[in-house]
Amino acid sequence: MTDLFEAMRLSDEDSEVAHLYFSEGGKILLPLGKSRHAMRGQEMLERRLALSDDDDGTLANDFLGELGRTVPLESLRLLLTSVNPRARATGAFLATFQNRNISSMVGELAGLLADEQPRTRFDAVESILRCSTRKDGHHLAQALFALDDKHEGVRMGAVQFVRYARDWPLKLARQHAAVLGPRTAFSAIDDIAGEWRGDPSGMIRAMLDHAEPVVRRYGLGLAGRARLVVVDAFVEWARASDDPEISKLASDCLKRKQISHHAVWHSSLPAIA
Repeated sequence: MTDLFEAMRLSDEDSEVAHLYFSEGGKILLPLGKSRHAMRGQEMLERRLALSDDDDGTLANDFLGELGRTVPLESLRLLLTSVNPRARATGAFLATFQNRNISSMVGELAGLLADEQPRTRFDAVESILRCSTRKDGHHLAQALFALDDKHEGVRMGAVQFVRYARDWPLKLARQHAAVLGPRTAFSAIDDIAGEWRGDPSGMIRAMLDHAEPVVRRYGLGLAGRARLVVVDAFVEWARASDDPEISKLASDCLKRKQISHHAVWHSSLPAIA
């Protein structure tokens, strides 16, 4: 099975049979050849649920191609709630390829945040982010709590949650986490976000310098978010260019206020409520 927990990419072996694509809607596994199993989707599901299942992981990748096609998406719930830890791990892995089409299963995914297997918890964090709606603030907060997970890999998954979440789920997660965890690192995160609202660099610095490791991890996620910040000094360098065209364009931009101090795209920094 693809070791997304370790590498977050297809293994060399799996790369020979599939390509993995990422999109806002989820991850897409595009097979290059035929399934490595002759079984139909329902048979794959039953085998994956069996406690005696000794599959090497290829079955999960093949089943992904059947899910929602020959097997209803609802069957994913059976994996997520199975007593078999390998089945639950498969369910969490498959859920990372979905989006809000399985929003009704976010509660089951949140339950996996306490799973004994770190890889399952890691995939559950990503799945909750992909599949949640605006009604799932409580579950988004539970995923954010993984910043304090005992396993380094799961904590890194939570940092990625902060890094890649859109503004609204991150805000919901942060605010609900503060309510669920008063006088903890999570309430401190919300306090700092409120105190430094409108000052991205100040907010990130305050979190990165905080005494609580959880707050610093959240700050790391913020620091890695996609944003475009225009630095005035760079514009001044352009205005001082020996190239008259560059110099003139820079001067015109400053004069006409076409350059703002903070042009932020998908900012981490809490939108004004």
